[in-house]
This record gives sequence, structure tokens and C-alpha cells, in this order.
Amino acid sequence: MIKKITLTHNSILPASVLRCTPYALLILCILLFSSASLAQMRDSNPITEITHQAQQGNLAAQVKLATAYEHGEGVAKNPDKAVGWYCKAAIKGATDAQRSLAWMFLNARGIEKDEALAVRWFKAAAKSGDKYSLQMLSRLDKNLKTKKRICVALPTPYWESRKCSKSCKKVVKVVNDIAPGYNVEPRLVLALIQQESNFKVKARSHKGAIGLMQLMPATAKRFGVKNAWAPEQNIKGGVRYLVWLLKQYQGNVALTLAGYNAGEKAVERYKGIPPYKETQRYVKRIMKIYGKTHHPYEKNITMNTQ
Repeated sequence: MIKKITLTHNSILPASVLRCTPYALLILCILLFSSASLAQMRDSNPITEITHQAQQGNLAAQVKLATAYEHGEGVAKNPDKAVGWYCKAAIKGATDAQRSLAWMFLNARGIEKDEALAVRWFKAAAKSGDKYSLQMLSRLDKNLKTKKRICVALPTPYWESRKCSKSCKKVVKVVNDIAPGYNVEPRLVLALIQQESNFKVKARSHKGAIGLMQLMPATAKRFGVKNAWAPEQNIKGGVRYLVWLLKQYQGNVALTLAGYNAGEKAVERYKGIPPYKETQRYVKRIMKIYGKTHHPYEKNITMNTQ
């Protein structure tokens, strides 16, 4: 009579367990094997485990994940996600997160340089007696102030909710593939698509704007789009237009969005956001989702349709 059985993960079952039915033993073996496999998968991908811990609120894990995104260690480099995870830990008092945020703003590590924000976060870290932050403050202007707000919780966008269908997810993937190549943050593009077409590939306005980014025929032609109904071409054309507008308005997101919605001439005529209710609502809704007033821009960009 067999008294024990050794499984692949080195667990030994006593003879009493073997008195169960063969079906019960099969289920038990499957469960044990599955749990062992999941553990091995998690061990083989440290980022997965760190992300899990960070999502559970572990401050140390949040800082590790932020650092990974900042430097591209084990994941694709993503300054926005780095700032986001640093923020989660920083607002709860994690000194290393506060110091890292200050360093990113001081040295423009993938984000726009802002010495005032750097001073703000060095001060936060210095309150805990962080020697490095105290040393940095001695070299900076402690009186620098700014009204900019970061580490503010943004609303969960449509494309990250359960409402995002398979077609919606395909659009998200295309944007994530295309936008970084033009140095445009995917969140801004996706927020614009949400407002323009609600992720409907075949959307068409009464004015004749077409597709996901609602390109007018003249705009599509201007930015080299041959088939505005093709999702990838439509997105590329819209992103190129955004890049051009960001340069025109020196990274001012509100004016860029106003120009996209009402046209550059209207923004020029009113020297700001036109007094159109539609445009004002449009700008407000997208900025609420995007969460930033400024976006990095290419100073030497030309009307590039490639």
C-alpha cells in the first residue's frame, strides 16, 4: 500500500489524504501545482510582485516601483508613472519619495524642470531630517514658490475602467505605441479621444470631422493623412497636429486644446481660449482628466507630416 506521494513542488501528502477518492486527489494536485506555478511566475517577475505590493499600499514598494519607472529598470521608462508612484508614497510621508520627486523636478528627469516644485519637496523631506535634502536646500532659493499642484488624485479615465471594450483597448494600445514616438504623453491623446469620439472609430460630426480624433478633411490633408477612417492614420494625424499646436502655444495645454477644438485663428483672435461654451467645456473636461497645465514641446518642430 502506498503511504505517501511526492509532488513536483516537494510537498508530501500523508496516507490519510490518499484514502480520498481519486477525483478529490486529482483536484488537490491541480490546486497545489497551480499555487506553486503562480508563486514561481511571481518570483520570475519581480516587477509583478512589487506592483502588487505597491497597489496594496506598501510605501517601500511604491518607491521601488517609481524608481523602476524613472530609470527603466525592468520596465519601460515612464516619467509620468514614476511621478505618480512617488506621489502616492510622498503624500504619506515617505522621505525617499519626497527627495526623489524633488530631484526629478530639479534635473528635468523626463519632465519639465521646475525648481520651485523641487524646493517644495526638498523642504518636505528636510522636515524628517533628511541630510541630503537639507544640503540641497542650502544651494537653492528657499523662497521659491509655485501655484502648481502635483500629487493630486486624478479621476479614473474611461479607458482604464471596465467600460473600455475590446475595440477601446485596441485604440489604447495604438495610442501607447504611437504617442511616445512624437514625445506626446498618451494620457493627453487618450483624454482628447475620449472627448472627441468616445473611442468610436466610425465617429463623424455634423461639421464633417472624422474618426477617433475627429480630423477635419483639411487638417487630415495638412498632416499627411490619406485615409482618416483608418484608426492608426487618424491617430497619427491627430498627434502630429497636437505636436504642432504644443509648439505654437509653448506647451500651454489649455491653449493647445482650444486650438484643436476651435482652430488656431480663433485662439489668436481672442488672445486666449475663445468665449465659446463648447470650447470652454471641451478644454475643462480634457484638462480635468489629463491633470496638467503644461506639456513638454519640441521647439524646432516644423510642419512635419511624416
